[in-house]
Amino acid sequence: MKQEFHAHPFMMLKLMKPFRFVLILPVLKGLLQYWISRKITGVLGLEIVAVSVITLIAALRCRSFRLIISKQNVTVQIGVILRSRAVIPIEKLSSVRAMQNPLDAVFHAVTMQIHTEAGLQGRADFEYKLRFRDSERFAELIYGNVERTTVKFSAIKVAIMAATTSSAVTGMIIAVPVIHQTGRLLGLAIDRMLLDEINTVSERFQTVFPPIVNAVTLIFLLSYAVAFVYSLLKTINFTLATDETTMEVKSGFFVRRRAFFKKSSVNDVKIDQTPLMRLFRRYVMKVSVGGYGDTRSEEAVLVPSARRNEIQQQFSTFFPFLKADGPAIHAAPDGRTLNRFLFWPKLYMTALFTVSVIPAVFFEEFRSLILFLNLVTAVIIVYHAYLCVFEWKFGSVKFGDNLAAKSVKGFRTTELYCPKENIGEIKIMRFPPDLRRGTCSIRATVRSEAADHIRVRHIDYAAVCQGIAEIYGIRL
Repeated sequence: MKQEFHAHPFMMLKLMKPFRFVLILPVLKGLLQYWISRKITGVLGLEIVAVSVITLIAALRCRSFRLIISKQNVTVQIGVILRSRAVIPIEKLSSVRAMQNPLDAVFHAVTMQIHTEAGLQGRADFEYKLRFRDSERFAELIYGNVERTTVKFSAIKVAIMAATTSSAVTGMIIAVPVIHQTGRLLGLAIDRMLLDEINTVSERFQTVFPPIVNAVTLIFLLSYAVAFVYSLLKTINFTLATDETTMEVKSGFFVRRRAFFKKSSVNDVKIDQTPLMRLFRRYVMKVSVGGYGDTRSEEAVLVPSARRNEIQQQFSTFFPFLKADGPAIHAAPDGRTLNRFLFWPKLYMTALFTVSVIPAVFFEEFRSLILFLNLVTAVIIVYHAYLCVFEWKFGSVKFGDNLAAKSVKGFRTTELYCPKENIGEIKIMRFPPDLRRGTCSIRATVRSEAADHIRVRHIDYAAVCQGIAEIYGIRL
């Protein structure tokens, strides 16, 4: 029996979203100025006509939308003059997401996203707005209305994840466009006003470093605070519900998010630990779901913050491949191998002090700034050296029915687990030192859109060849 759903009228706003800053907001600003001063400036009349045409087209497209659910397929059709119709087998759906912002909540609307492993990376295959009751019914038809085991994570654990995974760069990416667009809308140079205030505050602090260092430090702290608040509001009220075949993730404060996906859609599991998480001895668990998410990543967070043994105990029944079999292949525990891991940190540190001596001698007025930059860079290199030592001690790979690898990626430690059939490529790399010592580095890539990968360095080449031969029947 087929069930048909229609779009919520609010879908018109989504269809008009590309014209928000270039047309709609300027028209609203012009109308506001006319209401205040009784004067029409610019080409307001032409803009009003364009907005009217766009609104009419959006209304017609909204009325033409149909979402049809049958026993085997999901059909999405939209269009007035140019009609499009897509038929998706239900077993091919990788995930379904529902998002509701405060304005949606007032009008009982929900933004729905359908994801498959096809389509463009970083975008939903289909996105539309439904009434709240229709979105609930749609999820029931796809994933069933069954009793799920629910785990709710405390606000403290979510705050730890937000604090330990946020970065100043992320805060800048979030804040700068908002400040710039708000300034344009209000006709004020808000970014210039903010920078002037930061410079004023930074000049009040008397340190051995110049005021520009204080200003940059303050900008980074403010950016980190923005990223922390954004991440906290995005992941607060985190709840995980699961049954034998399906997982449901809920989170969000202002914007409520709800995602459904089948366990069979999970490509791999990652257990990560960022630098700050190491202080709390906590880990975050993520799964890679085909087509999941509206960014370049396919990662869905299942555990925002927990100890490693808690993750293994709670989720080994859901994902049996977390218990990897086979012997672990490590790097040799000797000094020569450790020196190979520390080669690049030593080179970076030598280059840092070599390059910084010349400007410090010839530009005395910049010595404080050069000292500050050297200290920051040296701390980063020292932490990189620490991660290299960690990789030397604990980096490993296991070949069996499932692949398990532990290594370092960027500035975090990571563990990757996945069934062997989900491995798309295992790349073996050998350089002249590897040929002399009988070692190699491997890079395992998961068969998915995001192409999750992990690299393990300086491990025994013969053991790697034997492991690949045993699980894939390929002799190297």
